[in-house]
Amino acid sequence: MPLATPARSIEPASPAARIRFIDAHHHLWDPDTAPYPWMGSGARKFMGDTTPVCGRYLLADFRQEASAVDLIGSVHLQCGRQPGDPVAETAWVAAQAQRAGFPIAIVGFCDLADPAAADILARHSAFPAFRGVRHMLNWGEDQQYRLCERSDLMANPSWRRGFDALARHGLSFDLQVNAWQLADAAALARAYPDTRIILNHAGLPIDRSTEGLARWRDGIAALAACPNVDAKISGLGMTDPQWTEQSLRPIVETVIAAFGVERCMFGSNFPIDRLYAPYSRYMEVYRSLTAGFSAAARDALFWRTAARAYRIDLPPAATGHLS
Repeated sequence: MPLATPARSIEPASPAARIRFIDAHHHLWDPDTAPYPWMGSGARKFMGDTTPVCGRYLLADFRQEASAVDLIGSVHLQCGRQPGDPVAETAWVAAQAQRAGFPIAIVGFCDLADPAAADILARHSAFPAFRGVRHMLNWGEDQQYRLCERSDLMANPSWRRGFDALARHGLSFDLQVNAWQLADAAALARAYPDTRIILNHAGLPIDRSTEGLARWRDGIAALAACPNVDAKISGLGMTDPQWTEQSLRPIVETVIAAFGVERCMFGSNFPIDRLYAPYSRYMEVYRSLTAGFSAAARDALFWRTAARAYRIDLPPAATGHLS
């Protein structure tokens, strides 16, 4: 499985027609005020060199970058702020959203193997915008595919005790694994049918060989068979840095065919995926790939599934069909 090649030089795309959108996956960070250990670590991971997007990125910056769409809400995913106190990141994002009066759902971090996991979840849950946890589970033989501390977390009894606490707190789990881990992830989903699980980044089809894509499709099918799992179509540039609309089409179509539009949602993975194309270009391609869908189906993909999965309350003026 080759390492993702560096991003090509990209000319700005023409602005996408304005569409109603809940961005189901983005990040906010400020390395000037808090540590992010992965920034500047020198460890090369599958998404390539992230240095160009490691500067300050606040909610105002994100909303400006998404100005080509009618952004009616969003979902912030944890990104390693202040590792000694994971709740601090939730508080920091919640404060920005409150000042802006913007509906943002927060997915924070909790080491589910921590004996204090239940207490950490309770502290997170004190923030009304908090919706769930992401504990990245990416593991591979090569270090570039590892984003967690050990290979067996999904089966580890201590970690599963923490995972079991999610449902008790009414929280979801954002599942980020490599494609070759999808079968194990499906076993986890079957073991916890009362926990809402949201697959990140279309299951990360990193290995684009015939065998690798077949294994990814099998894993997607196994997860789709679990009714408690939704899927995010996001982060597509990380696994296909030189992407084109044609190269993304089979990935997007496979996920939608497996899960259905009512269990799929689009996300940008910004600012990371800015390494591969401007925000407006992703929106253009998402819209093009769904051009033949009904208005209701496109609503589901662009905002309605995200609103349901992350329990985002929207004012009546924000609802209606895609523009």
